[in-house]
Amino acid sequence: MPRFQYLAKRSPTEVVEGVLEAENRAGVVNHLAGLGYTPIRIAETQEERGIEMKTTLRAPIARDIRVPHRHLNQFTRQFASLVRSQVSLFRALRILEEQTAHPKLRQIIQAVEEDIRQGQSLSEALAKYPKVFSALYVNLIRSGEIGGMLDTVLDRLAAQTEREEELNGKVQTALAYPLFVGVVGFFTVVFLFSFVIPRLIKLFDFFGSRLPLPTRILLGLATAFSKGWFWILGGLALLAVLGVWMSRRQRGRLSLAYLSLHLPLIGSLIRQLEIVRFARSFGLLLDRGVPILQATVVAIPVVKNRFLRQELERLPNHLKEGNLLSAGLKGLSFATPFLVNTVAVGEESGKAGEALLEVANFYEREVERLLHLMSALLEPVTILIVGGVVGFIVMAVLLPILTMSIIAH
Repeated sequence: MPRFQYLAKRSPTEVVEGVLEAENRAGVVNHLAGLGYTPIRIAETQEERGIEMKTTLRAPIARDIRVPHRHLNQFTRQFASLVRSQVSLFRALRILEEQTAHPKLRQIIQAVEEDIRQGQSLSEALAKYPKVFSALYVNLIRSGEIGGMLDTVLDRLAAQTEREEELNGKVQTALAYPLFVGVVGFFTVVFLFSFVIPRLIKLFDFFGSRLPLPTRILLGLATAFSKGWFWILGGLALLAVLGVWMSRRQRGRLSLAYLSLHLPLIGSLIRQLEIVRFARSFGLLLDRGVPILQATVVAIPVVKNRFLRQELERLPNHLKEGNLLSAGLKGLSFATPFLVNTVAVGEESGKAGEALLEVANFYEREVERLLHLMSALLEPVTILIVGGVVGFIVMAVLLPILTMSIIAH
C-alpha cells in the first residue's frame, strides 16, 4: 500500500507528524479522525532508489516584505466577499491564494493559512507581517473576530484603503502638472544659459555699452553662470546633503516636519490630510469596540507628519489620567474647533467613533476643495513664472537686433 506523510493537530497548541500506510488519502483522514487528530497536510511519499521522497517544507518568509496597496486592497475586498458568503476561513484563504497575482502576498496567505491550522487566530497570523498588515488592520481584524463581524470589518478596511489611495492620488494629480511645467522650464533656462546665450555674447560685443538694460542683465547672468557653474552645482549638492543629514536625525526630521506645516497652502493641506487619517483610523477602531486607549496607540502611527505625531503621543498619558478625549485634542496645535466640539458631542452621546468618522468625512471634502484651489492657482502661476523668465530672455536677445535694425533705417 502507498505511504502518506501527514501533519495533524492534536490540540490547539500541539502538532504531530508521521508516516502512515493506507489505500488512499481518505483512509489517512479516517484514521487520524479516529485518533482525535485534525489533519493539516497529507502527502503521498514516493520511494526512488531506496530514498524516501517527502514533501518539501515552505521556505521562511521575511517579516519586512511589502505588498503594494492595490494588491492588499483587492485581497481585503475579496476576503470580505468570501466571508460574507459564509465560506469557511480555510477555503477562503485557499481561493485567495489562487486568485492573488502578487507572489509575495501569495506566500503570506499560505503562511497565514498554516498558522491558523496550528491554532493561531487570523489576527495573530496577520500580525507577523507588520509591513503588510498595519497595527490598525490587525486590531480591526481582532475586533471583528471577537464580535463575529469579520465581513463588516473587512469591508470597512477595504473602503478605508480605497479612500486613502484615492486621496493620495488626488494630491499627486494636483501637484503633478505644476511640477512638470516647473522642471521643464528649469531645464529650458539652463539650456539657454549654457549653450545659446554664450554664443550670442560675441555678437553683442559689437554694441558695447549701448546694449539695452535687459540685455546687459542677461549677459551678466550668463557670464556668472558660465564661470561659476561649479559653485552653483556645489551649492545645490550641499543643500541636498544637508537635507539628507537632517532627514536622518530626529531633530532634523522634526524641523522639516514643522517647516512643512507652515508653507503657504501646503501647510494647511498637510494638516487637513493628517486630521483625515487620524480621525478615520481612530473612529473605525472605536466604532468596532476597541478600547479607547488601545485605539489611540494604534491610530497615532497612521499620522505621517513627525511633528504632529509627536504631539499626538502625549494623548495616551492624558487619557490614562482620566481626562476626556476632546480635552486632550484641544491642546494639540492642529486640532480645530470643529474637531474638538464634534468629538465632545460624540463623547456625551457615547458615539465618539461616529463623531470621528464624521470629522474625517468633513475634512476629506475640505482637502478636495483645497486641492482644486491649489490646482487652479499653481498651474497658471507656474506657467506665468516660466513664461516670464523665457519671455525676458527672448526680449533681451531681440532688443539689440531690433535696435540695430532701427538704426540701419
